[in-house]
Amino acid sequence: MELVVDANILISFFRNNPVRFIIINSNSLVVKLYAPEYAIEELLKNKSDILKYSKLNESQLKKVLSTISEYIEIKSDKFFKEFESTAKQFSPHDKDLPYFSLAIKLNCSIWSNEPGFKKQSKIKIFNTLDLKNELKI
Repeated sequence: MELVVDANILISFFRNNPVRFIIINSNSLVVKLYAPEYAIEELLKNKSDILKYSKLNESQLKKVLSTISEYIEIKSDKFFKEFESTAKQFSPHDKDLPYFSLAIKLNCSIWSNEPGFKKQSKIKIFNTLDLKNELKI
């Protein structure tokens, strides 16, 4: 299974929960994860919140951020830019275009807990509960 991971999932990675389990064990679960560079930018914008609820210090956060690429393949905007106009037709918000464009490019689903993502029918959306059920964990 291949999935594009959105920023809210990545932010959840910093808590001890099923999201972290799935990401860390993605290889053994036979799940290939991707994210646009934009998702990393979103993480950095939310750094103060992540530090607060994860109880990590700056140094620890930096270390964890550097390990994310061990589990998730980060794709540059250039990789999927050509699919932005198609994604714009059904993406709930312009800020979500990178996730939908990348999913179109890779012909895969999106993992997101954003309810608005499920309001379209072009791309299969898994929230964390859906994914746990799909993976039988």
